[in-house]
Amino acid sequence: MSELSDDIHKSHRTGNLYGSLAYTAVILTSYVTFFSTNRFFTSEWMVPVVFALGGVYAALGVLGGTMLECRGRMAYAAYYLLQCAVLTAIIVLSPVRGFLGILVLPVISQAIFDLRPRHAALVGFYLFAINIALWAVPFGWRSGLEAVVNYSAAFAFTIAFTIITKQALTSRVREEKLRREIEEANTLLRAQAAQTEELATTRERNRVAREIHDGVGHYLTVVKTQLDAAAALMPTRPDDARTAVQKAAKLTAEALDDVRRSVGALRTDTARPPLPDALRELVTHGEPVPTLTIEGAPRPLAPGVEHALFRAAQEGLTNIRKHARATNALLRLDFRTPSRIVLELSDNGVGANGANAGFGLQGLRERIEVIGGTLNAANRLEGGFALRVEVPA
Repeated sequence: MSELSDDIHKSHRTGNLYGSLAYTAVILTSYVTFFSTNRFFTSEWMVPVVFALGGVYAALGVLGGTMLECRGRMAYAAYYLLQCAVLTAIIVLSPVRGFLGILVLPVISQAIFDLRPRHAALVGFYLFAINIALWAVPFGWRSGLEAVVNYSAAFAFTIAFTIITKQALTSRVREEKLRREIEEANTLLRAQAAQTEELATTRERNRVAREIHDGVGHYLTVVKTQLDAAAALMPTRPDDARTAVQKAAKLTAEALDDVRRSVGALRTDTARPPLPDALRELVTHGEPVPTLTIEGAPRPLAPGVEHALFRAAQEGLTNIRKHARATNALLRLDFRTPSRIVLELSDNGVGANGANAGFGLQGLRERIEVIGGTLNAANRLEGGFALRVEVPA
């Protein structure tokens, strides 16, 4: 049986009380003829036997449904063969004729629910034929035709009512199954929406963290360097110390501008000077001042690409000034390849010393990978550190 058929079958079995009442009503209606007729077609001694068989039939009808729920197809076949056999014995052995024929109707109705259509039709045809044969064999075909007319209405009503009921149950079961599937789909969608929202939140947090680290972190590093230099120069070279403080103040103002641009970038892409001009300004912020080389003809880039390259240069310069102890550095921006832009930054300092594992390079790598680029960072064989970023133009 299919899952839907199982659900329909279970739904039908749920009405065991209704089925029991139906069996009881039909049996009582059929057997009351024993008390309202004086005409017996067989021996009166068959009455106890027929009543006993009626009890077996009733017990099978009422209890058999529950027993069949956990059995297979063979159990159903055995059940209906046994019921047909009991009904045949009741009809043939009964001392009365006529109204006892409706005794088969509950089994026909039950078969329509439990069996395939051709098997249910076979059960119904057999039980109908037994009732007709009970009149046609001993009394002739004329009596048989009268029996066909008399029984057809009851059989047709039972079959039609059962089919309508089964269709209604089928529709209800399908509706319930569809409702469950929709609820499960909605639950899954809500879970996926929550995961998507959490992922978007995490990405946005990472983006904000990168902006703070790459922008504010760079300026604070350079400002601290200038203020440290001013403190060291103050006792002996106050003019140079004043210059360092003024430069720190200028860098602080630039840091505020960068914060404003970063806040704007979190909402939408904001205007920034062309990348070569932004890099020329960037290299002057601290020591050592790297040599800037622009190779190829500069061309307009997508705002996201320009921003990522600027942050890459900014992060590299910050690491050089914080960790490298370098005396010179080189910053190269290469426009010569039409489909790619390359940014390289190298120094003659002490090398990475574990800096490659820091948040700055990790966040920078994530930023570059988002736009389809690659980042390589490693110590140079001749000494110092090299950073290379390649992005699609």
